[in-house]
Amino acid sequence: MVDALSVSGLPFVYQRSPINLRYDANIRTAIGLAHGRYCILMGNDDALNGPDAIADLWADLQTHGPVGVVISDVCDYRTGERAFRIRETGLCGAGPRVAAYHFRDFSFVSGIVLERESAQSLATEDWDGAEMYQTFIGSRIIASGRPLLQRGAMLVRKDIIIEGEAVDSYAERRKVWPCPVIERPIPLAQLGRLVADAIGPHTPLADRRKLNEAILLQLFGLTYPYWLFEYRRVQSWKYAAGIALGMKPTRSAARIELGFVRRLRVCSAYVLASALGLCIPCAIFNALRGCLYKLAKSIQ
Repeated sequence: MVDALSVSGLPFVYQRSPINLRYDANIRTAIGLAHGRYCILMGNDDALNGPDAIADLWADLQTHGPVGVVISDVCDYRTGERAFRIRETGLCGAGPRVAAYHFRDFSFVSGIVLERESAQSLATEDWDGAEMYQTFIGSRIIASGRPLLQRGAMLVRKDIIIEGEAVDSYAERRKVWPCPVIERPIPLAQLGRLVADAIGPHTPLADRRKLNEAILLQLFGLTYPYWLFEYRRVQSWKYAAGIALGMKPTRSAARIELGFVRRLRVCSAYVLASALGLCIPCAIFNALRGCLYKLAKSIQ
């Protein structure tokens, strides 16, 4: 990669850390090396979608004016199949409410475009280990008043396959067996608290509990059940039950301002999602996966 960049004639900065920084610190460090007006985040197994991807992105930025965050659609590297992660195209506004209802669009890191100065000025180590640094930074930029632009154009081709090379993936790890049902916290358990913290400084007190509830209801109603099915698929029912225990609201909603009634609704959503995610046969979920994905993306 460095050799290719050296002969390309393009300006670049290359820095290799002497230690493994892990996900969040690595993204923060990479953003800190950027010099342009915007920076594009890219995963190590993804690529730009063709030679005109950057030019098309720049044309959209010129059309819509200065923005804080840009999210584009993506497609599969091998098949070209579109992911349809974008729910609406064009400017989506700014402010804490926009951030609270779009944080789910940050789950896939590649192709997220951040206003460089804002991203660098908001750098923090507070959520290292959550493996969702882009979600925190993107949500805070939007909550602070910088607009979100969503593009239906496919900026990134994801999941490159190179013979003899592999990337770390939860789906490829050896199955745990024997598998006791014990609490198995995953980074997802921090997502609600992370987003609430990201928008908190810019959220009026009158709206704080309402938006915090909206964040957690999306987490438990849309994101969490999917991962229960995924861990049932790649591990076992007992392993997924441990994930459910690790997601209990006393952990995932800890210290989030809600009030009694809203917390009760959030806890009810967790119980219902856990029951459905652990009891519905995986074959039914797989048959409905496409419809459920579209439904999740349609919720504003």
